[in-house]
Amino acid sequence: MNDNVTLRVNGREWNGWTSVRIGAGIERLARDFSVEITRQWPGDEGITTLQPRIKNGSKVEVLIGDELVITGWVEATPVRYDSRSVSTGIAGRSLTADLIDCAAEPTQFNGRSLVQIAQALAAPFGIEVVNSGAPSGVIPDVQPDHGETVIEVINKILGQQQALAYDDPHGRLVIGGIGSTRAHTALVLGENILSCDTEKSIRERFSVYQVAGQRAGNDDDFGEATTTALRARTEDAFIARYRPMYIRQTGQATGAGCIARADFEARQRAARTDETTYVVQGWRQGNGTLWQPNQRVIVFDPVCGF
Repeated sequence: MNDNVTLRVNGREWNGWTSVRIGAGIERLARDFSVEITRQWPGDEGITTLQPRIKNGSKVEVLIGDELVITGWVEATPVRYDSRSVSTGIAGRSLTADLIDCAAEPTQFNGRSLVQIAQALAAPFGIEVVNSGAPSGVIPDVQPDHGETVIEVINKILGQQQALAYDDPHGRLVIGGIGSTRAHTALVLGENILSCDTEKSIRERFSVYQVAGQRAGNDDDFGEATTTALRARTEDAFIARYRPMYIRQTGQATGAGCIARADFEARQRAARTDETTYVVQGWRQGNGTLWQPNQRVIVFDPVCGF
């Protein structure tokens, strides 16, 4: 099966790299890539042929074999050399990178869903939003703070809605739930696992999570318009010593929303204790499909307790 990595720019395809790195995940909004060619020092006539022919700011498609994996922009064309060799490279990120770097339009959103808010925030950048099982509930009030980036605004809502935001091979923003699909191939120690790296850290876990928010009151609350404070609390029984964490629920909070946020924060941080990086052979699973972000995968690794 063809697993060569190709860059397609302005209708022309480039490959033959000596080094390739492609990154994608559910906790990064933009896939990224870097490729490099390293050669022995050529003669004077050969040096100029190594100058980058792909320019910064060019739109790029990255393919593994015939399958598209990234649609984005070229952001760097590094050159490195020493007494023995010279290297030129190309690096870039998904179209969604602008949502990470750039400020959100100062617009107030009332009574819209998570996907609708994401669509409005992404629209000025020409980025399409895909609904992959996102919560459909209405969010009472969201307004970007001055200078907040698009992803900072979206992240505040994700915590309330227990959802994920990531990109797809076409450079679109995907909003969805956790583990939307299943991997075909299991990760098995002694078979396809080449190496493992895990910290098993509890540094980011706390004994109690307290979420506080507020909403505008009405006559049913206290007989006159007012502001109602809301609080929720969840404990992590694994953390024996006192380690409190306080979270402010932004916008118009609800009691159910505060409870869900506290539970989600506790579960997510507990899961990160078991966060593990496995190295496998190649880009593909046993059935020939590429490994993808947000897939549920079965792991057999008694060394790490899986």
